[in-house]
Formats: sequence, structure tokens, C-alpha cells
Amino acid sequence: MAMVILFGGGDGGGLIVTAEGVRPIPPFDPLLRRQLRAVANLVNSLPAGRDEPDAQELRQLANKLANVAVGRVERIVGELDADHGLVYLDDDGGFACGSTGRPPVPIPWPPRRVPSLDELIGGGLVDPAIPRFVEAASSRGIDVTAMLEDPSGVARDVSVELSERAAEDLQRLAPSRAADFTDPVDAELVGYFHRVLEQPQHLPTWAIKPREVSRAVGVELSEAALDRLAAVNDNARIGPGPAENPIAVAVAVGIVIMLVDRPTEIEQLAIRDRSLGQKL
Repeated sequence: MAMVILFGGGDGGGLIVTAEGVRPIPPFDPLLRRQLRAVANLVNSLPAGRDEPDAQELRQLANKLANVAVGRVERIVGELDADHGLVYLDDDGGFACGSTGRPPVPIPWPPRRVPSLDELIGGGLVDPAIPRFVEAASSRGIDVTAMLEDPSGVARDVSVELSERAAEDLQRLAPSRAADFTDPVDAELVGYFHRVLEQPQHLPTWAIKPREVSRAVGVELSEAALDRLAAVNDNARIGPGPAENPIAVAVAVGIVIMLVDRPTEIEQLAIRDRSLGQKL
């Protein structure tokens, strides 16, 4: 069985991966490339919620079109891997599918860069008092759930000043606010985080070893959720000091995950001018 990877819509060809090795393949004919692009556009435009109008009908159309395209690819390169035999990427997104007839899986492209907690703090999106607050509260043995449900009250108890925005950011991660997350991956990860709060011995590793910890707490994570955790966890640490506290790092990961749904503010970090040069 083979895997075919097409970059840039396949205009410049791609790669075919088999048990014998990897070799380049020339571009497919224009008609097949247009069909593959149509699958990618349709898959990446599907509504997130299954209950949204026409969502099921659109998914069925995407699946049928993908099966036709996969069949044509197999006639050219041979039998594809059952699960992820075809990976298609262009500038507007892509998809992966196999030869089993399962629905194609969307691949947003390019991947959104997740900023570091340093950048979020420097850009004003995260209050620098949050890591200090979590470190101070956890050193007193205060339960993380209590920190999230009543951050202002706990902050007074541990003599750390929190802004109203910092308190709100922390409360958004509270179990009582779980229904506020409408993005499926956000909701999945916050639900996983809340399950970990019930078994806090896993907090230090909930993002570092998500496959292992999710099994331990009885949560099944999707690949999209695991990918988000990997990206965020790599950027959560903010250097020496309070953030070295494992509980503070655990909450920092949750804060960054939560902020990913503020795309406008996140994108502004990338264009903010930090130079000291004089401007005309």
C-alpha cells in the first residue's frame, strides 16, 4: 500500500511513500487536481457543529467526492493506505483520507502559530500576575479548582493583586464555565483539564504526556486536541521563577489554550512593532 502526499495542490507533483521507499511523482492531470481542490475546499468549509443546518448533507457530499477522487488516484498509483493514504495540502487548507470510505479529515493550512506565554504577557494579553498568583496559592496548598472558581478571593488570601481581566481569564477555566467554550477542540481540552483537576496528581504532566494522562483519567482525546496541546505546551513556559512551579505551568497551558480563540488579538502580536527606530 502507498501514501501519496501532494503539496501546493499537486501542481508541482508530490511524493509517493511505499515499503520500497519514497519517490517523486509528476503532477496529476488538471481535472483530477481540480477535483482534489474541490474536496479540500468543501471539507474545510464544513460547519463545526453536527446540528447546524445542512451539516450532515454537506459531510455526505464531501465524503462521496473524496471517494471518487481517491479512486482516481488509486488507478494511477495503486492501492492506497487504508487510513491516511492521501494527504492533500494547498494554500487554503487540505485533507487526509484513505481507501476505506471514511470521511476525509480536514487539515487547516497553514497551521496557526501559537504564541509563547512570554509573548502573551509582553503583548498585554495575559496578566503577569497570573503565574505568581498560581505559584503563591499552590504553595499554600490551595486547590486549583478553588483558584479558578474564585480567583479574586484566593488572591486576597495569598496577598497577590489580580486585575479584573486576570480574574476573568482564570475563571474561564473554571469547571462552572465549561459550557462557555463552543469550539469543539477548546471544549474537549477544557473538559480534559477539568477531569485532571479531579485527580490533581496528574496536573504536572497533563500537557506533557497527554496520551498517558488522558487514559489515566478516562478521557479519549482527538488527534486535533493532542496537536493543540503539543503546540501550546511547547510555548507555555516563561523562564525561571514562579513558572517553574509545575502547577503554575499546568494552568499556564490552560490559559494559552483559552486565548487561542482570540485570533484578532493573537494576530496583532505578530505585527506589533517592538523596534526603537524613529518612524516617519
